Amino acid sequence: RMQEEEPNKAEEGQWRKKKGPAPPRPLPPKRAVKKLARKAINQELFDIEVQQGGLERQGVKLEKTIREICAASDAEEGADRDSLGPEAEDLIIQLFDLVNEKNELFRRQTELIYMKKENRLEEMHADCEYQIRVLMSKPECQRTDDDKMSEERLIAKLVEIVTQRNEIVDCLEMDRLRELDEDTAIEDHMSNYAAVKPAEVPKKGLIKILKRKKKKKDKDDEKDVDTSE
Repeated sequence: RMQEEEPNKAEEGQWRKKKGPAPPRPLPPKRAVKKLARKAINQELFDIEVQQGGLERQGVKLEKTIREICAASDAEEGADRDSLGPEAEDLIIQLFDLVNEKNELFRRQTELIYMKKENRLEEMHADCEYQIRVLMSKPECQRTDDDKMSEERLIAKLVEIVTQRNEIVDCLEMDRLRELDEDTAIEDHMSNYAAVKPAEVPKKGLIKILKRKKKKKDKDDEKDVDTSE
């Protein structure tokens, strides 16, 4: 009797390996954010504050001296009460220079603060993106309700971060336009003083400068910016 042939197990599929669970997807790399030299920036911000304090003290002395000259001029019998006189010319120019220098320091201070805030938001943006990608890399069958809720929260947070970054861009543009207006106004004042003799400088022009300087200080105090690490 002929021996029965053994069935070909390879053909029958009995030797095929059973499929196991699919390997997990590789985790996406986290986007690298350029590190900011925060220590150097904080030191520069401190130095700016010190310089601003010095300029403020100089401004107070200048204003006091100019007002004393005005008072002395008013007290003189027969004096022209609508002009400051030649001796105040140098002090007025110094006041213009001081205001310009103070404005430049304020602008640099604002730029550094925005730079820190933008960098911090970019780090939060990259971290949020990474967490979302990690959650989305899970197979749908393995995702829990908590995962889906976490993803929704992270997406909402990401939208908020993007909004804040856009606000910084808008603020920088508004500051740029304001600076142009300030520079134009100061140049106009300087041109007016250069076009007349020292004795013809009107007192009301000086008052405008002093008020402008005071208004600028108020803006400095009211500006809401983040100076934390």
